[in-house]
Amino acid sequence: MSTAAKSVKDRTLVLHIGLHNAAASYLQHVLSVRRYDLLREGVLYPMTGAVDRVSFSSPEGAQSGHASLARAGDRRTLVSELLDEIPDTVSTLLVSSEDFTLPKADAGECLRRFSAFGSVQIVLVLRRQDAWIESYYKHVVDQYRTSETRSFDEFLRQMGPKLLDFHTRFSPWRDLVGPESFHVLSYDDLESAAAVCRRVLEIAGVRGPILDDPESIPAPRSETARAIDTLGMRILNAYRLEDRDERATMARAIYAAAPEGDFELMTPEMRDGIQARCAPINERIEAEWFGEPVPGFRFGAPLDGSAESLPSGLEVVDYVDRVISLCEGARKATGQIGSAE
Repeated sequence: MSTAAKSVKDRTLVLHIGLHNAAASYLQHVLSVRRYDLLREGVLYPMTGAVDRVSFSSPEGAQSGHASLARAGDRRTLVSELLDEIPDTVSTLLVSSEDFTLPKADAGECLRRFSAFGSVQIVLVLRRQDAWIESYYKHVVDQYRTSETRSFDEFLRQMGPKLLDFHTRFSPWRDLVGPESFHVLSYDDLESAAAVCRRVLEIAGVRGPILDDPESIPAPRSETARAIDTLGMRILNAYRLEDRDERATMARAIYAAAPEGDFELMTPEMRDGIQARCAPINERIEAEWFGEPVPGFRFGAPLDGSAESLPSGLEVVDYVDRVISLCEGARKATGQIGSAE
């Protein structure tokens, strides 16, 4: 470990920490596909620590990058493998996982794992909170978190105060690496996920043809969960299936069973409350963390107000019955005992 660490004291680590639902999956797909092109630019997107969460995910195309490196616990062996993977021709290591910004993540602990590097650059992609919290809730319900059965309004009431204050949440990262090494992008003020990718690559020092046309890079889109999907997934989570593969299979079946149409998770009153709470926070972030105006991040544009037609009450009842039937069958097939929540 100490020998490998000495060899990277003159290398730079670019650590993309998220947020969730802010082009992270797209970025990670592009970096995976172009790993060898990046090596020619002197940048390594490592294999060590990468987690292929596609097999455990309900929406197609989802992943979490180097999630293993973001997890708590003793990571010494994993970090040692990471250092050993770096070839002599590489000057920059690019690591990406939105799990670094999970509520339980500790910036100091995370950065201590990478203390061997001579320089650490942090990249954070922010998204306006009213759109982000809804997407993040869908992500939390969908992932393998069998305790998450709360409705959106309950989740917002309990978790909102902690999650939505981006200044308080992410200032420790900025304080630890310094303002010059803390790069913040606005998802709402960049034209596409490809633009987010281009900016991250520029921060990593990439100057080659990879930047010319990121839209042409083959990267599948991650399917977005609908509001009605969260209803089915909450029922699945209440059954607390212990087998992860079985749970993923069931989740895909529940997605397929959902009726056409959708309903709204967030009421206008919820949205107004989030904007009122976060507007002064975002103004402060713009003033302190950005070098240019970011009106989109400051709720500067109305969100798309178009909604799908509502499924009928009978369709929703049939859907709920179908989900319960699927979950009961899976629980019996796996021999799991005990009643559902």
